[in-house]
Amino acid sequence: MKNLKLIAVFAMMLVGSVTVTAQEVGHINPYALIQAMPERAAADTELKAMYDKHEAEIKKQEEALQKLVADTQKEMEGKTDEQVKAMAPQLQAKQQEYQTGLQKLQTYQQAAQKEVSEKEEALMKPINDKAQKAIDKVAAAKGLKYVLDASVVLYANGIDLLPEVKKELGIK
Repeated sequence: MKNLKLIAVFAMMLVGSVTVTAQEVGHINPYALIQAMPERAAADTELKAMYDKHEAEIKKQEEALQKLVADTQKEMEGKTDEQVKAMAPQLQAKQQEYQTGLQKLQTYQQAAQKEVSEKEEALMKPINDKAQKAIDKVAAAKGLKYVLDASVVLYANGIDLLPEVKKELGIK
């Protein structure tokens, strides 16, 4: 009997603490918030323009390499082994040109990828900071102690902050 009373008291304390905790916890999907921000659309447009510019240059370099290969194959058509041996210095020069072009292409691709990545980081930092400040402001106004990322929470019985944070940011 004494154990039953102890278990009942413990259960009431546990339920009471969970209820208090649930009132102190909110959740928000920050990805959905950031996607709804107009600044994100502007950043995406700017990044797409940069990406498209680099993609066009990469395509141009790839086409130049393909043309070099096609031209070399055309030159080789119908040649005898002796004629091919006589062309060895030219073929080596073309092979070197191809290797140089390939290295140039790979270097450009790496530089372009780095540039796009850095630009994305630079564009997203103020957007993320603005979203975080709005989340902090709404959470503080509601007296919340914890705000969880709703995209990684399996079950949320707290306060969904997304509508109010959108309102704070002037997003419909």
